[in-house]
Amino acid sequence: MREGLDLPEFGYLPFDHFVVANWDTRSPLSKNEQKKILVEKWIALGKYGRNDWALAMFDDPIIDHVPERVPQDLLSEEDRAISSLLSTVLWIRTWFGDPTDKTSQEAADTAYVRLRKEVLQQGRENNHVFCIPEEFVFEDREELTADAQRDQDVIDGVATGRPCSVPGYLLAALMHCPELFEGMSDGDWRHFEGEERAEELAESDRTQKALVLVADRKACEEGWVLALAVNHRGEILPVRRATEAAQIAVNWFEGEPLSEIGDDEDEDVEFYLGEGNGWE
Repeated sequence: MREGLDLPEFGYLPFDHFVVANWDTRSPLSKNEQKKILVEKWIALGKYGRNDWALAMFDDPIIDHVPERVPQDLLSEEDRAISSLLSTVLWIRTWFGDPTDKTSQEAADTAYVRLRKEVLQQGRENNHVFCIPEEFVFEDREELTADAQRDQDVIDGVATGRPCSVPGYLLAALMHCPELFEGMSDGDWRHFEGEERAEELAESDRTQKALVLVADRKACEEGWVLALAVNHRGEILPVRRATEAAQIAVNWFEGEPLSEIGDDEDEDVEFYLGEGNGWE
């Protein structure tokens, strides 16, 4: 865990209060299976659905009574600590090779190491790009294999990035950072009502809230990293594919959404930025 980060106690994250209110102590599901369901529901609430929990937490973070068997460790210390980091860039690996073929897996690992060094390290040893924090690099094989690649999110190793969908690999990452979209700060928008609130919500549905860079098979083998814009519900906005993934992240860090690449932000399009193959 990075030094200097705050470690919020249980109750000091809005998601904590949501867990206490919604955990089913009689469910036959495993703890991790229930967590997946709650994270998916949490993200689907959108900014104003989550805001109700945030405002209640801001008013009083102390949970008077946590029922027995309601877990307080769904988020690790590392997960709780990154809730204070201001980052809306996620790097997610989805290609690990054929799960039944060791040779394929070894080849996928080799290809991924090359991609990782090219993008995250900019070709240099002991280096990491500032715009894609290490805490938001998700590459765990067990978490991001078949279970996270549901509903045609990944076909033959290539992420599809279907508009309006919330891919399983993104939910797998958000299980570590459920507060990603709004963070922990108060803001004027949290207190909007009526028409002002409706306008804010409508705008948020079509506005990029985070940038997701997907290291799928195409990225690992050809260098073309899939860049996805997602809104406050985790839904994919129009799709882009880019060779300069680090530059895309820098652009987003400086306030430029992916929609500025195209002519129509509402059109489902895919761009290859650059000429030749993805490594050039």
